[in-house]
Amino acid sequence: MSAIRPPEEWKGRFVSTLDVLLFIREQVLGGVMPEMFFGRLDVWALAAFVHGVRFHLYCGGVEDSRYQEFGAWLRDVRNEFPSGKGWAGLYLEESGGDHRAAILKFLERCAEYDSLTRARAP
Repeated sequence: MSAIRPPEEWKGRFVSTLDVLLFIREQVLGGVMPEMFFGRLDVWALAAFVHGVRFHLYCGGVEDSRYQEFGAWLRDVRNEFPSGKGWAGLYLEESGGDHRAAILKFLERCAEYDSLTRARAP
């Protein structure tokens, strides 16, 4: 098991994919290598990680509406989910092939969306 520990308040409750990604962002910005979460510094590994988390939730009958809304925002508002390559391909292309920069951009978009939606929450 990793030395990285999730927040104690996560125990025994549903945690959105977006919350997991925000936790990873916090860890990475604090100096933890992205490889600790995805196995290698590769934006496609991050995309696979997200798909794996989402598949796990789906298998458990859990609807992760918060992440679904984030995906719609990324696609419809930010226009950053192009057909054929998705956010991972777009961010990798925009970063000139720099996987770390592409990963950080995605994690920043997660934080941006979180900030916008928490500001509107009652």
